Amino acid sequence: MRTKLFAAAIALIASAVTVRAAEGLTKGTADAKSATALAFGPKGLLFIGDSAGATIYAVETGDTKSGGDKPVNFERIDSKIASLLGTTEKDVKINDVKVNPASGNVYLALTRGTGAGQPAIVKLSRDGTLDVVSLKDVPMAKVAIPNPAAGKGATNSITSMSYIAGVQVGNGRLIVAGLSNEQFASTLRTFEFPFKEADKGAAIEIFHGAHGAIETRAPIRSFVPYKIGTEENVIATYQCTPLVKIPISELKAGTKVKGTTIAELGNGNM
Repeated sequence: MRTKLFAAAIALIASAVTVRAAEGLTKGTADAKSATALAFGPKGLLFIGDSAGATIYAVETGDTKSGGDKPVNFERIDSKIASLLGTTEKDVKINDVKVNPASGNVYLALTRGTGAGQPAIVKLSRDGTLDVVSLKDVPMAKVAIPNPAAGKGATNSITSMSYIAGVQVGNGRLIVAGLSNEQFASTLRTFEFPFKEADKGAAIEIFHGAHGAIETRAPIRSFVPYKIGTEENVIATYQCTPLVKIPISELKAGTKVKGTTIAELGNGNM
């Protein structure tokens, strides 16, 4: 009986390893230099955008059990995170917030400290519990971004990300906004997952109504995939402050794509 149980346990472990390998994940450490954007894939898979390192990490969180439907309490969240990280509120910067659809728990991408600081990922559970997400010795994968922005623009190499599920599980696409070092710097990149070799992305051109000019260098600050009829689009916002529609089908490597400005939110908004 013990032999059969042991054999079954080994089979389960082997099966899990095979699944992770099929999804392009191997055990390792996501040694990100920054955490500027987050996105979730299937089964609690967390994507971390590292602008400073010009790299995207995919990390298996194992957070797949529903956390319930309690309202999430964000009251004094800066203070609570600072206490968790052993620092002060002024030394905590929240860069992005995303909900894990597999559990309903909330994940925050942070910078701890002044200047470049240190990255951290914190999970806020539905019951109010805060935990630091370990990025060491976890099933993970990574892909480098080609031609990332340099100098002052480097912090905007990755500004927003969103995952679009494929027909088959683990066969989706990660859409990534940010700046490149190309002449037309505003870029949208499409990564297949499991990760393959990255391409240079598509350059994005929009008409900035408030400025009365064509814009090619300002980064997209936030976006969501949005289907209009049968067409998949990116609905994107800029810092100052067009709202733009961009067809995903046109996001091919090396192309220049013209987005359609559909609204202006007004100068001074973000």
